[in-house]
Amino acid sequence: MTITIREALQLPDMVQTRLIAGAGGLDNPIRWVTIVEVLEDAGRLQEGEFLITTGFGLADNPFRLTSFIPSLAKQKLSGVAIHTGFYLREIPESFIELANRHQLPLIEIPTEINFSTITKAILQPIVNRQFETLAYSQAIHNRMIDAALSKGGLPAIAGELATLTGGAVTLVDALGFEVTQHGYVEGTSHDHTKESAHCVPIRASREHFGTLTLVKPGHAWEELDDVALQHASTLCALEYVKERAVSATEWRLKGDLVEELLNGKPMSAAELDSRCRMLGYPSAGRHLVIAVKVEGENGSGLAELHQSVITLMRRLCDRHQRSYLLRERPHCLLFVLPDDQTSISLLAQLTSRWERLHSSYALHIAISNPRNQLTDVVSASEEAMFALQAYPLLAASPDCLHYRDMQGYQFLFPYRESEENMLGLWKPLLDPLIRYDSKYNQQLLETLDVYLGHNGNGLQTSQALYIHRHTLKYRLTQIEEKTGYRLEDAHQRWQLQLALMARRLQQQLYPSHV
Repeated sequence: MTITIREALQLPDMVQTRLIAGAGGLDNPIRWVTIVEVLEDAGRLQEGEFLITTGFGLADNPFRLTSFIPSLAKQKLSGVAIHTGFYLREIPESFIELANRHQLPLIEIPTEINFSTITKAILQPIVNRQFETLAYSQAIHNRMIDAALSKGGLPAIAGELATLTGGAVTLVDALGFEVTQHGYVEGTSHDHTKESAHCVPIRASREHFGTLTLVKPGHAWEELDDVALQHASTLCALEYVKERAVSATEWRLKGDLVEELLNGKPMSAAELDSRCRMLGYPSAGRHLVIAVKVEGENGSGLAELHQSVITLMRRLCDRHQRSYLLRERPHCLLFVLPDDQTSISLLAQLTSRWERLHSSYALHIAISNPRNQLTDVVSASEEAMFALQAYPLLAASPDCLHYRDMQGYQFLFPYRESEENMLGLWKPLLDPLIRYDSKYNQQLLETLDVYLGHNGNGLQTSQALYIHRHTLKYRLTQIEEKTGYRLEDAHQRWQLQLALMARRLQQQLYPSHV
């Protein structure tokens, strides 16, 4: 699309001009030619412009004289040509020194050559190349469109780009997954210093979908390769938008099926199997329900994070050739997956990837017990939701919490829906201790919790509480008197443990009533 200073100096109409200084910038591209008689504000000049001037007003103004070359270099001009013989008899030595320092090509135009000759000489090849680029751009566009419409999707577009440019093309999505790779740069596998890599973001409607990278040997890179790269990026963005629309439809269909199952809608085995086959989900075998919650955001921010979880899960499932069902709730996501090691491994990858991508937002994942029938997802979802609510008591992000591993809290599952039922489990036993602690500023409840947590080991309990063993013995006696339960009795000890668990769970499920 442009020519360089070096190429411009070789044009027939430029043979009488002379490069005075700034040879280090001979390969600067000329974007346009600007003629200025009086340069009052260099800030109006654009990067890549080639300035032609007579130098009017410079000789009589010391400030302009010293700031002339630095101001042009600051604007990243491609070069400057001074028409000597009018206002400057010769180019000042200070100009030459500064031009060399800034590597800004400084050219002298003799009096016998007029401005229009130089302007036409440089602009003609620039315009010609722009026409060539336009024609090439149209040809690229047509080939890329053909690739996109071939139903080959993103791999087809990347493959066509590699073919057109002779380079290596890699497409990486916004989650860091390599979507496709095409082409190979000959002879540069061990010497990456000779490679030139250009990366272009794939965007649409301010949304970032990924990055398209083209790698070629540095000496073989052409400006037209950038044109091809930009075309490919645009088509990749359109492909992602199309994929998003298809995914939204699939998401809605999956959500409708899960919602009907959760609502207990009667459905024949044949109908269920048919709908699952349409969505690519296996209705046979055992199934898990996974509840996923993102901590730390509400409103529109939460919706965006939910979308990020869904996108990440889709990418992981695509890589494992694993289908799933999905339903979005106001504060969490419900996934249905086949019960096997692949699903568990996939969830571990989900948490690991999420930590790298969104470390400031904790991800809580709770997993139900498996079900033999897909129609049993109602009870499975209740287990998963219960485990998700109890997650802060039992796990830390990014660990997955299985319902079966809830350390006895699963025995409180039937009482979860009523705060009154929860209170009935612990208040008769623990309320006397709480009232005593409040009245006498004691720690009987804490002592009981720590004592049971250390499996009745008095030495470990006293050390954990930083109290003397006699003090511990006194407190334990007080606990027995006020609860009427003997701590040496395993059954009564378990009831006290269950009461403590019920109190913690009640505070977790009904925090506003604590």
